[in-house]
Amino acid sequence: MAEVPDIIVEILARFTRELRDSAAVDQRSGVSARFAIAGAETIAAAALHRATRRGESRALARVVDLITAVDVLGGKIEFETGQEGREDEILTHLLRTATAGAIRARLAGIDLSPLVDAIEDGASVTTGEQVSAREVLDGLPDLGESTLYDDLAARLGADDDAGRAGAAELALEGLFLARRISKDVDGGETTYG
Repeated sequence: MAEVPDIIVEILARFTRELRDSAAVDQRSGVSARFAIAGAETIAAAALHRATRRGESRALARVVDLITAVDVLGGKIEFETGQEGREDEILTHLLRTATAGAIRARLAGIDLSPLVDAIEDGASVTTGEQVSAREVLDGLPDLGESTLYDDLAARLGADDDAGRAGAAELALEGLFLARRISKDVDGGETTYG
């Protein structure tokens, strides 16, 4: 069974609200009450798939799994006339807005500059839908005396590899959305650098 952490549920709730408030979405058809539930189920399935394929003992959804919600749930939304061909762009933008808002709220007050500094010095972190939690953790740059990774884990209630990888990935995505680091997506892998 896969778990969806509170922060991911919060992002889905914010995403649903963004869709309901968007002028690009046909509000006569609306966004169903089951939309966020279907999103959580889709994300849980992605986490379970990764855990099964990679031999992980705990299937925990991470921020990288959110894109599966856009891929699957996009067909459940009706857009206003004139938005044809822009559906994926709109959904991706609204998901980014929701993700940024949740990250700002959850990680407020944590100094992420040691991670930014390490990346500016040439480090990069690879994650993705088929990258295990252990691989994410092993790929994190050494931050010397910084307690950043522990601070993130404590703030998000992460007490194992799966949770700690999810917390680090969330911080990386937040830095990307704040335009402090770059992100390259190639197939099923995402590299922050």
